[in-house]
Amino acid sequence: MTQKLQNKEIDLAIALTEGLVAGISKGQDWYKIVGTYVEAPLCWAISTGANSRHTSIDTLNKTNVAISRFGSGSHIMAYVLADQQGWLTNDKDDEVFSFSALNNFQAMRDAVNSDASDFFMWETFTTKPYHDSGEVKRIGQITPPWPAFMFAAHVDLLQNHVQDLQRALTAIQKATLLFMEQKENDSVRLVMDTLDYNEEDVRSWFKTVRYSMDHSHVSSRALQVTVSTLIKAGVLEAPGLAPENLVDLQVASLV
Repeated sequence: MTQKLQNKEIDLAIALTEGLVAGISKGQDWYKIVGTYVEAPLCWAISTGANSRHTSIDTLNKTNVAISRFGSGSHIMAYVLADQQGWLTNDKDDEVFSFSALNNFQAMRDAVNSDASDFFMWETFTTKPYHDSGEVKRIGQITPPWPAFMFAAHVDLLQNHVQDLQRALTAIQKATLLFMEQKENDSVRLVMDTLDYNEEDVRSWFKTVRYSMDHSHVSSRALQVTVSTLIKAGVLEAPGLAPENLVDLQVASLV
């Protein structure tokens, strides 16, 4: 997503908070965070192969993780898991995991079933159909302490079309409010038809999701928690960037 921003294939993106923060902190200066889309944190399921020897998180230290790409949420969350489990050390040569970057979800599921990788991490409800079918096995979950998705805009958009950006954020906010207002009927059916999920799972998902009431607002505290957690997990090197260096404040000032 950030690569598409760099190439100017897109002007505005909705992406995982941790990926956006990590990218800017590592020098991706072609975009800024401009708003919050989903305030609720994302729950990541931890999955292994259907016949894997792993039956709990406890045995995952020093194993191979299937990820989509380096720097992606599936990569970053592995370090957050290691931090929460106390597996990180101060020795930079002591790698907690090895990684296989496989580009897509299907390849990650195949990797754990062939024992090429030990586990992968992916959003809970997206993975649930494959848990239900028995294709892969769920052994745990992890929820980071920050909002799931934020908006990021190319710096050219911020410099030359900031009012258009604000109108776009306002329109998206109105659409999401309408979507949630209709969740008892039309929105549930829309998700079922679009993603081929069963009704029970869709209604469970609606209980967990919480869209921002102000899409142009970004919590400085949320960004600080993200930065500090990523530093602690070894994804970023200290001291990292302060929240004001991650966000374009002129967007919020237009509200």
